[in-house]
Amino acid sequence: MSSPTSWATEPASEALEPPATPVRDWMAQTAQVSITGIRVDETEAGVQIVLETAGRELTAPSSRTVGNALVADIPDAVLDLPAGEPFEQFSPAAGIALVSVTNQPEGGVRISITGTDAPPQVEVSTMTGNLVLSVTPGVETAVDVDEDAIQVVVTATRTEEELQDIPRSVTVITREEIEDQTRLNQDLGDILSQLVPGFSAPTGRTNTFGQSLRGRDISVLIDGVPQNTNLGSIPAFLTTIDPQAIERIEVVRGPNAIYGAQATGGLINIITRQPDEAPIRHTIDVGGSGAIANGAFLAEDGFGYRARYSVSATTDTESALGSISYQSRGVYYDANGDRIPSEYRDAETDEVNVLVRLGAELDPVQRLNFTFNYFRQEQDANYISDPEVEEIPGVQRARAIELPEGTQIIGAPDGGQLETTNLTLQYFNDDLLNSQLEGQVFFRDYAFVGGLPRDSREFFDFILQSPGDTQQWGGRLQVNTPFNPEETASLLWGVDYVRENSSQSFNIFDPEAFDESGGRIFRKIDQIDFVPPYTLNDLGIFAQLQWDISDRLALSSGARYVNLRVNADDYTTFEGNDVEGGTLNAEDFVFNAGLAYDITEALTAFTSFSQGFSLPDIGRVLRFAPAGFAVEADIDLTQPQKVDNYEIGLRGNWNSVQASLAGFYNYSSLGTNFEPTEGGPLRTIRAPQQVYGVEAALDWQPGDDWRLGSTVAGLEGEDENEDGEFTALNSLVIPPLKITAYVENETLPGWRNRLQLLYSGDRDRGFEAGTDDAPIDSYITLDLLSSVSLGGGELSLGIQNLLNTDYFPVYSQFFAPFSETSNTAAPGRWVTLSYRRTF
Repeated sequence: MSSPTSWATEPASEALEPPATPVRDWMAQTAQVSITGIRVDETEAGVQIVLETAGRELTAPSSRTVGNALVADIPDAVLDLPAGEPFEQFSPAAGIALVSVTNQPEGGVRISITGTDAPPQVEVSTMTGNLVLSVTPGVETAVDVDEDAIQVVVTATRTEEELQDIPRSVTVITREEIEDQTRLNQDLGDILSQLVPGFSAPTGRTNTFGQSLRGRDISVLIDGVPQNTNLGSIPAFLTTIDPQAIERIEVVRGPNAIYGAQATGGLINIITRQPDEAPIRHTIDVGGSGAIANGAFLAEDGFGYRARYSVSATTDTESALGSISYQSRGVYYDANGDRIPSEYRDAETDEVNVLVRLGAELDPVQRLNFTFNYFRQEQDANYISDPEVEEIPGVQRARAIELPEGTQIIGAPDGGQLETTNLTLQYFNDDLLNSQLEGQVFFRDYAFVGGLPRDSREFFDFILQSPGDTQQWGGRLQVNTPFNPEETASLLWGVDYVRENSSQSFNIFDPEAFDESGGRIFRKIDQIDFVPPYTLNDLGIFAQLQWDISDRLALSSGARYVNLRVNADDYTTFEGNDVEGGTLNAEDFVFNAGLAYDITEALTAFTSFSQGFSLPDIGRVLRFAPAGFAVEADIDLTQPQKVDNYEIGLRGNWNSVQASLAGFYNYSSLGTNFEPTEGGPLRTIRAPQQVYGVEAALDWQPGDDWRLGSTVAGLEGEDENEDGEFTALNSLVIPPLKITAYVENETLPGWRNRLQLLYSGDRDRGFEAGTDDAPIDSYITLDLLSSVSLGGGELSLGIQNLLNTDYFPVYSQFFAPFSETSNTAAPGRWVTLSYRRTF
């Protein structure tokens, strides 16, 4: 046997090249060499693959890695096996999922060796004229898990920091975790509920109303671009991107103002997919889903399907990624096999997402990134909540009825719509006057239609439908200046600016046509303002100190000046009241400080104080202004709501265990609602509020084939009533105890199975205090995810609500006593089958 040639898992650009060959030998080799036999023998190190020929030698193959596979091409060969079929052998040894050898349409033979956890390593040699591949399985050990656990985080400090050094509770959701969860559910809110302590349990609704983080509002960013708006009518901030277009999600738990307003409960920064390091790579992902009960799939209108294609290309100085996805959903069914009303959820929707990322290195220290993200969701709901349940005594279960046959909507959208476009341009300079500079400009357009037209004459005197629109543009500029060559101390400083233009209207429909048709004909006859156009300007100036006081102790501290200005022109309300426009101003300072101390190399203690702020929904005031109202004179808005947060915790990262534990308390002295004063202006309600709790997370890898873990979040909260006493907040604000757990096992090489549980507990404290109209009952759900390597890709089976539990989310239970049409059950057992391949 000749001396072996090392053949590691190199990128395609560094693939082995065959040695130079004399011209006469090259001419002799132009005829293809027949591979007449293939042997795969298990060895102590892995497997040995022998390609047998009829006496002529094969040239050394060129190789590249694709996912967990090592792919080798032999251009001058042809597969000529007796059976005339391609060669495949599954799981020939531990750590090797598949060996396949096939003829290529363009000529030549391709060898694909798929590793269970990582691409294998191969040595190439010859033996009596045959080509021999000695394969050693690639290893994805606890070291890889450890790298994920202490990965670099940018959201918590706006600069790259190791997670262990951040004096805050931060959850990082990786691309792999997102891909796993999308095999069960495409709803980003549900994914966060499963993976983030302190994030409330799923509500079953498209918008974020009823979802909170640590009992307060969340701020959502995509690549640093704010997705929240002050127009709070339909807060669908998490329904602006396909989860499969996400690279990672960084969640900073607890109030903070590092990026600006609204993060009184926490900040969720969604980072879009990054181009792969390979010169060019394609990914296809297709799947279908449907409800299943009593061993059989339910009606065809419950089926859904999705498809995604992405391509990325990378050179030494440029990179590009393009991704497009489409998803169509059917009707949802509960555990009893009954249809669930489709309003305010993503049932019966079609969804498109387009993502483009371009990057260019201008020189070794300067680079540009451009991102375009477009998302559109349209609903054509045929099943709505039956209003007749409101007439039945007692609390009733919501039920779906079909839209009356012949229903027409003329001159207006057929149903709910949501469309958002994000454009972002970033500039980086790693060495500008001994500092690092990052600049960003962005534009976002967010438009929505609030569902089917409805007869609202009881409340608004109209048959109506409500579209709205918000446009935001702005920029961020930050400079990170080190104080010494060792960079143990640095100051991050800069400015943020966002301008937001918002409005919401009513589409008005002909009442005579509606009544004469028995509620079937909606003919648009007018459009009027519901929320008049208004502008919000948000200016923030900040400075943040990072100081490694010693090898074990790090300090983070900073301040932000907030200046908010709201402007509205003269307008007439939908009720016909003339209102004088004007300008409102609010300003304040917010601070933060934190310490992180390394008790050992693996265990860190941290404590912090931080402040977050938010502005009341101005549009809610403008739309109901009485006659003679003047914006500037009658709204008293001198400062935003400010929340003080205190936190202490531990974070551990060992070879096979990652754990965190944190306790927190936050307090605000002002609310975000307005109330009139006698003969005076509207004022912000002074409603002191406090929220406190404990969160914990644990992940453990007891062996190469096992992973398990859990999260726990328990919190409570009160606000001050008119008597000066603190009263328990309702269960929509303070969710019950939430526990998640999972166990994952590689049952056979290349075949993974994961069971995950979500428990939402009982809560009667709100009912006893009179803030809930009924106690909240607990429920448990169990999901199964199974995936197997197949044909160079991955085939996945996801079963949501595996035990077909009949339960009601907290949102439904909260509204059930006074709105039975909102008392919708959660979906029953739901099955998703999908296939993904990267090549």
